[in-house]
Amino acid sequence: MGKGFIKLLKEFLNEFLDIIYPPINKCISCGSEFIGLCPICNKKIIRVKENHNIISYGYYSGVMKKLILEFKYKKDFICGDILSDYLFELIEENNIKADAIFFIPSSKKSLKERGFNQCEFMANKISDKLNIPVYKDITKVKNIKEQKTLSKEDRLKNVQGAFGVISNRNIRNKNIILIDDVVTTGATLLECEKLLINNGACSIKMLTVAKSYI
Repeated sequence: MGKGFIKLLKEFLNEFLDIIYPPINKCISCGSEFIGLCPICNKKIIRVKENHNIISYGYYSGVMKKLILEFKYKKDFICGDILSDYLFELIEENNIKADAIFFIPSSKKSLKERGFNQCEFMANKISDKLNIPVYKDITKVKNIKEQKTLSKEDRLKNVQGAFGVISNRNIRNKNIILIDDVVTTGATLLECEKLLINNGACSIKMLTVAKSYI
């Protein structure tokens, strides 16, 4: 089955779902008459101007925080679409070229509670826009404590050896985009970056929609 046909099928499915479950005609943030996020609220997102090895769109506060929480915990996929568009904007702004897209895997507990991985959702949206394949070769190999409860030093120790790869076939000699939703210390992303490098990746661009002030 060709890639063009699969893309067309996805577009048809999205349009069909919009008919069955029409989006609410209210801004997600302020409640004004607007589908999605109104331009006024969108401008309230504080962009991250100083990016280094991890590139983030905006700071994890206000409107951005609401979008992420509504998406992750209330399954508001319109928020997911908006966040995916921010990632796509980052890719265009930074002229990022890649052969493959990877994402930070969820724990089994999180998948069971939420029913989906928000990073995988955004990765698939980016894949559709760029026609670049998404791979699920990064996997969690051990249970770890929640990062948000730990200090910076403890976060780094907590994720050491927490991830593995199913196969390096889709990693070796590839230029990779690695996606996460929020970065705080960067411990998780840096651990996965190291894993990808050790498995033969050529280059890795780490992207997140939000950056914590911590």
